[in-house]
Amino acid sequence: MAWQQPKTDWKESDYFNVEDYNRIKGNLNELHRMALVYWEEFPWDEMGEDKTWEDYGFYSDEINCFESNVEHICGGTYPFPVGKRKVFYDNQPFIDWKELNRVESACLMIYENIRNVINGRRRLAFKLGRREVPC
Repeated sequence: MAWQQPKTDWKESDYFNVEDYNRIKGNLNELHRMALVYWEEFPWDEMGEDKTWEDYGFYSDEINCFESNVEHICGGTYPFPVGKRKVFYDNQPFIDWKELNRVESACLMIYENIRNVINGRRRLAFKLGRREVPC
């Protein structure tokens, strides 16, 4: 899945749905993939398949994977200040709009920094190798 623009303007009246879940999960997986090009392997919690509208709902362990993977990426790349990680429990309050803003803003900041690493690589203006010159 390719990077999708995160939603960083969550409001208290917004609803969290399947599209939001899949976007965050996909973006975290993309960040992991991008990071492994330049950094060594680091811990990662698998987040499973995308959700569909027929799925029952969201579970605390799924949201906790988002939280831990943001932490894992920061630990494996740069120690970005992304706020304090929350832990969610079954039958307790669900992730709120403030936490969604924190997670998606963290993903955006990490993405922009990894893109800067990619774009800032020095490249030679010519190719090395032997070129055949006709006589």
